[in-house]
Amino acid sequence: MGIDVRAVSKRFGGFSALEDVSLEVRSGELLALLGPSGSGKTTLLRIIAGLEVADSGSLIFHGEDATARRARDREVGFVFQHYALFKHMTVFENVAFGLSVKRRRLGLTRAEIARKVGDLLKLVQMDWLADRYPSQLSGGQRQRVALVRALAVEPKVVLLDEPFGALDAKVRGELRRWIRRLHDEIHLTSVFVTHDQDEALEVADRVVIMNQGKIEQIGTPEEVYDRPANLFVYTFLGNVNLFRGRHAREGVHPENGGGEADAYVRPHEIELFRERRSEQSVPIVVSHVRAIGPIVRLELKRADTGDLLEAELTKERYREIGLAVGEAGFVDPRNLRFFESDYSI
Repeated sequence: MGIDVRAVSKRFGGFSALEDVSLEVRSGELLALLGPSGSGKTTLLRIIAGLEVADSGSLIFHGEDATARRARDREVGFVFQHYALFKHMTVFENVAFGLSVKRRRLGLTRAEIARKVGDLLKLVQMDWLADRYPSQLSGGQRQRVALVRALAVEPKVVLLDEPFGALDAKVRGELRRWIRRLHDEIHLTSVFVTHDQDEALEVADRVVIMNQGKIEQIGTPEEVYDRPANLFVYTFLGNVNLFRGRHAREGVHPENGGGEADAYVRPHEIELFRERRSEQSVPIVVSHVRAIGPIVRLELKRADTGDLLEAELTKERYREIGLAVGEAGFVDPRNLRFFESDYSI
């Protein structure tokens, strides 16, 4: 089922949570709402679910106006960050709960409910834990149960609010790969909220980047990362270095003529050398080195301006260069980007 969000606005007292937001969620896609705290992403998700009411605008579900529909009539499954499982119920009973409540309306027998729950638990590889209670499960297992409980009532859309936020980094990585594989199997329209850039870029078909109640950019993970619409998107999706200087077509020339401009480059797009390699080479001194697995991150101080830069190299490349803390060298920025400075970094 597709969803059209049309010119939705929402205020809480004097705070504007959403301002004239329009968005199309395509049928069968996995869409991420990504943004910093207070950007409006959770408010938008709750309005889609029917848990909040917009001040203005409309919601169209599969071509029909759903703006005034109650939450229970929207055929939406909602998965919370903190699971919201019933502690006194087993895994099986938690998953069966929604079906049991709707049993008469759906015309299901208890045997049919048991069969359906069993099939769902097998789908998410949780059938062997059917008799366990939530307190006997790991965080990742609880989140799987919360998701399958939402799927049990056959919603047309699944909404997930920071579904991996309460988990440690390793489990979070495993679970987001699992949910991507599950989505590829069932192709259910899904929208999830996150503030984790890696999570959105790894899991989603498309990413909606929000800031201060507005949408900054919508696109595939590759589009928003490689072709950011503005400085906010570029800086939000990873660390950046700022080069203040005079703008020439080839790069940044602090000493040359030309219009004033600021250029930006990511740490992994900085090349480090012992000798000057080009007119764009910038003199630096290595001030800090930190190896993290196969990656080496360096803090560099520009010898000409005193500004700090960050570079990220493979461990092999760093060993080839061999620049230690306190030694001088040069950097060449690649893939410089220029933006109007609407946002500060």
